Amino acid sequence: MIYQHRIVICRAGKLEKRHEKFQSTTMQALDDAGSALIGAWEVYIGDEAGSAVWQLRQFESMANWAAHQDKVRADAALSTARQTQLYPYLDEVNTSILALADGSPDIPVDWPAIDAMRGQPRGYIEQRILRHKVGGSAAHHAFYHEHVMPALEREGARLIGYFDTLIGDGTTNGKSMRTVELRHFPDLTSWQSWREAQDTDKDLADLIKSQWLPHIEQMHSTLLRPLDYSRIR
Repeated sequence: MIYQHRIVICRAGKLEKRHEKFQSTTMQALDDAGSALIGAWEVYIGDEAGSAVWQLRQFESMANWAAHQDKVRADAALSTARQTQLYPYLDEVNTSILALADGSPDIPVDWPAIDAMRGQPRGYIEQRILRHKVGGSAAHHAFYHEHVMPALEREGARLIGYFDTLIGDGTTNGKSMRTVELRHFPDLTSWQSWREAQDTDKDLADLIKSQWLPHIEQMHSTLLRPLDYSRIR
């Protein structure tokens, strides 16, 4: 499986209108065209808080993703609806293609209908985007899988997925230097306890600060709130 990872930015109070127009003009049409929207999360804390949504779409393969792009472009009615009703509310869109990294938990293939998700309980998602040195991803992943991943499964946290970037910012010569980590929390209390443990638990703090962080060139962390139509919540 591959995953289309996208940030949609709508500043100056336009985000709520974007949510409305997206649901009424394109959301179901894209799903019907073979693009399973499995994650849709508004930025709650972090860059572009209150102005951005991160989306995660699932495809069987790169060929399947390319065929979907062709199908959407060929749909004149959908293209017109997006151009005239949705795009006026968008300021920026940035897309990359991801694949699960070695050792990542599996992500389900089959999902319920979007409308079946509405009204269901929602937690919070922490997304961390990690950048590695050129050629450093393999060493990082090996250390992460053996030491960091089990150490962070605490305080109600659950790793959803761990992804390498195949296409987009953070790739070179077919190699990924950019990893995306998605972790679920049932509520803000568990997230806060998890964050604080990385400073107050001496063994964990040492693992994070002195052993793990030297593998990382840069890290961006955001806390995300699932939208009511998000399948991962």
